[in-house]
This record gives sequence, C-alpha cells and structure tokens, in this order.
Amino acid sequence: MYRRAVVAVAVSAATAGCVDRLHDLAASTPRDLAVRSRYVDGNPLADGQSVLSRPAELITHAASFRSTAAARSALRPGAAEARAFVDATAFVDDGGEAVLVAAQRLTVPEVELRLGAISRTGDRSLRIAVDRIGVRGDVEPDDPVVKTLLVRLTDERGPPKRIVVSIDGDRAGVTV
Repeated sequence: MYRRAVVAVAVSAATAGCVDRLHDLAASTPRDLAVRSRYVDGNPLADGQSVLSRPAELITHAASFRSTAAARSALRPGAAEARAFVDATAFVDDGGEAVLVAAQRLTVPEVELRLGAISRTGDRSLRIAVDRIGVRGDVEPDDPVVKTLLVRLTDERGPPKRIVVSIDGDRAGVTV
C-alpha cells in the first residue's frame, strides 16, 4: 500500500496537468487490464448516440466502440477533446487491442465524472464504477446538462463482451 502511494505521488508530480492519468492511477483495476480515461464536460456524442436520445427517465447511458470509424462517426464535429482521445486509441477492429466506452450522465453543471473502479463480473464482462464529484448528496437538476467520461480499455484476455457502467447506483449496460 505504501509503495502504491509513493508511485502515485511520483507519477502525479511527473504528469502535472494530465488529469486523466492521475484518475487512472487511483482507479482500482484488475492487473491484466490497461485503462485510460478522459472527462469531457458536455456532450461529444452525436444525436441518436447520446443520453439525450434516451427516454427522459434514463439519466445514465453508455456506448461502446470497437473501431476508429465507428467512434468518429458517433462524435459531434466540434468535439475536439473527445476526437483527440479517439485518435489516440488503437481499436480492436483496426488491428489494435482497445475498446472505448463513453459513459454519460444527466446532472447539474457543478458535477464532474471520474473513473472510480473497474472489476470483472464474469469471464468477458466488466463493471465500471464512475464517481460523481463536485457536489454532495442527491441533486435534482432543474435544467440538467450532459457530463461524459471516455474510458479506453485494453484487456489481456481480449476485448470484453459486456460492460455495465454504474454512476451513483444508476446502471447502463452495453454490449461491446
């Protein structure tokens, strides 16, 4: 435990400003799974792909992508930060080893999403816990906004077949 804390402090000092890397270090993940995440304030996903395209009672949404073409076509034209993260991903269907999961939540503007933990729930299934930070307790937004967390997963066992994303107890499942 002490060694992990020392490594986390050393890496955080070396990567100052790279928020996604710090969150990935703090996340609890299986050792044979490589993870990177990127918080995006807003909705980088195109109409028909995002949480805004779901029924009003569904405030948590997840989408998965196995290829660069599929991920790029799901993004809005002006989503530069999300597009850069997609471009840095070596997707499974393109000869790489990674899949991308976009986790979204409708909430208040003060909230940010951060990768909490990843655990195996079966041979080829994962559970991604996303933490909601910035406010305490339950919030009922009058005018909800979209918050997005992009998660890049590379699994030594091969790409997962099923992923369940959990944000504050609300779950969204996706078949990869």
